Amino acid sequence: MKKLIYIFLFVLAFFSNSMHSQTVIEITPLFDYPVAPDEIVSLEEKCNYVVKNFWDKFDFKRKDPVDQYALNEAFGVYVSAIRYASGKVVDQSVDKLNGKLSGNPGLQLQFTKAAEENLYGPRADFWSDSLYLKFLDALIKNKKINEARKTKYISQAKSIRESGEGNVAPTFEFKDKENLTKNYFPMSTPTMLIFGDPSDTDWRIARLKMESNLKFKDAVDKGKINVLYIIPHESDNWQKNVLNYNSHWTIGISPSVNNIYDTRLNPSIYIVGQDGIIKKKFPLLDEAMMVVLESLN
Repeated sequence: MKKLIYIFLFVLAFFSNSMHSQTVIEITPLFDYPVAPDEIVSLEEKCNYVVKNFWDKFDFKRKDPVDQYALNEAFGVYVSAIRYASGKVVDQSVDKLNGKLSGNPGLQLQFTKAAEENLYGPRADFWSDSLYLKFLDALIKNKKINEARKTKYISQAKSIRESGEGNVAPTFEFKDKENLTKNYFPMSTPTMLIFGDPSDTDWRIARLKMESNLKFKDAVDKGKINVLYIIPHESDNWQKNVLNYNSHWTIGISPSVNNIYDTRLNPSIYIVGQDGIIKKKFPLLDEAMMVVLESLN
C-alpha cells in the first residue's frame, strides 16, 4: 500500500507524457518521490501529503543546471498529485516552491519551463492558467533574471490574463481577404472568435460541423451570430485556403495576435457575448455553438 500512491502518480505522469511520442525515453528520477503513510486513506489527503512534501529532497542551492527532461518528469508527477489535492494546499505548495527558487535564477527558469510543459503547453494533460501564472509572476519579478529572457513569459502572462473569461475581449488588427487592415472590437452581436490554421485537420472537421449545423449556420447567415476566423501566424497564399469558407464569416490574418490572445490550441475558440465580455475560452466546438445559440434567447 505504501508504494501505491507513488506508483499511481508516477505511472500516470510518465504514461501521459510518453503517449505524445512514439519514442520512449528512460529518465532517472531526480530524487525519491514522497509516499503518503498507510494511515492516510483518502486520495485527496494522500495527494495533499505528496504535494506538501514533494520537493523536500531537492537541492535548491545547487549551482549547476538540472537535467531538464528529468525535471519535467518530476514536475509531471507533482502535477499528477496537484490534480487531486485541495486548492489551499496546492497554492501554499506552489508559493513555497517559488520562494525557494527566487534565490537561484537559473533554476527558476528551468522550473518555469517545466511548469509550462506540464501546466500550459500543448503536451500538458492538465492545464491550470492560475497555477502557471504563479510561476510566470515569480520569474518576471525576479530582478536577477535578464529582461530578455523574460520577454516570452511576459507575453504569455499578458495574453492569459487579458484573454481570460470575464474580461472584455481585447481589440486587435488583422488583414482581411482583400489585404485591407481591419480592427476587431467587441460588438453587440454574439461572436465566435476563432484562431486557427486552415490546413489543420481538426480545424477542417470543425468547420464542416459548423456548416452542417443548420440552426447555427442560419443564425450566422442572418447576422444574428458573428464568426470571426483569424490565422494567428504568417502564411503564404492563405486566401486560397479560405476561398470556400462561408461568405458571412469575417476572415483574416494577424501574426501579432498571439501577443494579445492565448492561441495555444488549434483551433482556439472564444465566445464573446453581446456585452463584449469573454463568456467561454477554449470550449469544445459543440459547446461553443450551443452557448452562442443560447445567448440569442
